[in-house]
Amino acid sequence: MRISLAHLRRTCPGLPDDDAAVCHLLDDVGIEVKRTEAADGDTCATLELLANRGDHRCYVGVARELVGRLGGTVVSPDVLALTTGPSPVRLRLETDLCLLYTATALEIPDASAGLPDGPLAPLIAAGLRPISAPVDATNLSNLELGQPTHLFDADTIVGGITIRLALAGERAWPLFAAGPCDVPEGALVIADDEKILAIAGVIGCEESKVTDSTTRMILESACFDPVSVRRAGRRLGVHTDSSARFERGSDPSLPLVGAGRVAHLLVAHAGARVVGTTGAVGAWRDPARMITVDPRRVSAYFHRSFTADEIAERLSRTGFGTGLAALDTHAPIDVVDVQVPPGRLWDVHHPQDLYEELARSVGYNALPDALPPGARGVLPSPDQLRLERVEEVVLGHGFYEVITDGFHGRALQARLGLPADSPLSRHVECRNALDSGFTLLKNCALPQALEALAGNVRFGTHDARLFESTRTFHLDPAADNGLCAERWVLWALASGGTPGWRAGRPVDLWALKGMVEEIGAALAAPLSISAGSQAPIAACLHPLRVGTVWRGDQAVGTLGQVCEPVCRAFGLKAARPVYLELELDGLELRDRILDYPLPPPRPPSVRSLAFTLPPRVEAGAVRVALLAAGPEWLEHVAPVDVFEHQEGGRAVRTVTFELHFRNDRSEHSAAELNATTAALIDAVVASEAAPGVTLRA
Repeated sequence: MRISLAHLRRTCPGLPDDDAAVCHLLDDVGIEVKRTEAADGDTCATLELLANRGDHRCYVGVARELVGRLGGTVVSPDVLALTTGPSPVRLRLETDLCLLYTATALEIPDASAGLPDGPLAPLIAAGLRPISAPVDATNLSNLELGQPTHLFDADTIVGGITIRLALAGERAWPLFAAGPCDVPEGALVIADDEKILAIAGVIGCEESKVTDSTTRMILESACFDPVSVRRAGRRLGVHTDSSARFERGSDPSLPLVGAGRVAHLLVAHAGARVVGTTGAVGAWRDPARMITVDPRRVSAYFHRSFTADEIAERLSRTGFGTGLAALDTHAPIDVVDVQVPPGRLWDVHHPQDLYEELARSVGYNALPDALPPGARGVLPSPDQLRLERVEEVVLGHGFYEVITDGFHGRALQARLGLPADSPLSRHVECRNALDSGFTLLKNCALPQALEALAGNVRFGTHDARLFESTRTFHLDPAADNGLCAERWVLWALASGGTPGWRAGRPVDLWALKGMVEEIGAALAAPLSISAGSQAPIAACLHPLRVGTVWRGDQAVGTLGQVCEPVCRAFGLKAARPVYLELELDGLELRDRILDYPLPPPRPPSVRSLAFTLPPRVEAGAVRVALLAAGPEWLEHVAPVDVFEHQEGGRAVRTVTFELHFRNDRSEHSAAELNATTAALIDAVVASEAAPGVTLRA
């Protein structure tokens, strides 16, 4: 918003003469001055306004904020007093999304004439080009008072005016558009008996606009539901000064005042006259919202003494109605009963909202600096303890924590190349996102993880270790919140070389496998890994280099190497990153971390077997076969060595397994152990789960 400091001084007479002092004051009350520039002996300031304060979008609103600091009064522009009565045109209100609607008839001898330079000064300072007296008067009223208005050519209105919701298939021709367009079904519109005259609160239409030949006009001034205006503007792709004001919540007490300002400008400077009385429809009544403020709580919050009288006086400067009351009749303590003015009903609901008003009135720099009282903190929750244990392991493996957004866009998601029927192709969608890159609540972390890796690679960092604990969101009609189910996950992505004693070798799944097992040990809840995965994210991983993380019989994660097409989609031509995703909600932190069994009185009997494995047979299949065929006193089987060599012109692997037989009381003889071992060899060689395996002598 661009304003003239000269006109601001006329609206707020107590302002300093020095422009720099005015800008500093504006900054101090929370209205940021982005830049200033000299123009025709005046200084114009471009303001950055608070997003939730629609009342700031006018001179009176800015001046009222300054009066809250300086005291004094706001000088409002001249307004013609309008009388409500029979409407000049039939009015019908069919929806409660319009709080109040007024219609005033005016006649003008020459609509092409302009307003004098004096009244136009604020408009020109705002960078708006003068067009004609009717258009300039409505723009000026909005800029001065914050009440948008609109003028219709009365001769173009067929029948009466109806405020209603748009029907399916209706079309309208918005101002400045090349031609008619579809109006979203359910949008709030102003219509006559044949056509749509305006998209309520957003923009008028070509077929009913005031032209140079217009002599009879209907002046519209209203208050609309802010959400309906915002939705209509977003769906039409139209943003105007009017919608910027309405979608933040306008003042329901201003429609008649705004119409009176337009009428005054046209009567005083364009020879117009008001015909008859002003019609009004709408059920809005001031709810007289009351909020009680306790001076003791305010004083404790700001570490400064506030009396009830001071609170009442400071809040009354910005339009709040105030009165004192006794909190306790036996030991009277004055509190302040504050009535919220209509223009602040949208953003003031709680006593804390009024604390902010008081802070701006006193000045943030004038309040004392004080630390909050110290107290012993609460014990960490189980979730915090669990995450702390997991992060200690991940950090110990050289990973760096990153922070990604909770949203992503369709373009980023599309790089995964997932089919339309994939669960990861369905999202919770944000329909009114301001940026196309933030339209979807993320349902997996891989796209953002790869995007972060690609950023590192572009800057020459090829050895990257990234992780994050975050939440993903999944469509679920049965979810408690009616929208989606949330998953608390930890993801880790590694690419480049392996640190430590294996330096020089590219990072692979074994590094993540070791980290997963260490996480299980840290939680005292062992985790295991099996080949393959049914998780939706597995479609983005190499089909032969993917695994599932298990806690008992529950799948709690997926790990694997990101497949080449997905890497290429993210510009990772040479990288082959490995990815881990763990569901933290599925992990368990046991109370007793160090739970070691006592060693047996006699050590186990150990036998070693070396098997030659053909291609595509995993060592895990041999281990499973040994355990399945062994007796109950075979308590442990583990691969301890791998020897890769050539045999018959082809590469083969020989894996050595170590078998531990429990023999606490020496009840099993050496001959029995040898016989059992021979039987295990036969079982593995004959096993269908490990075909082609042979014993290597």
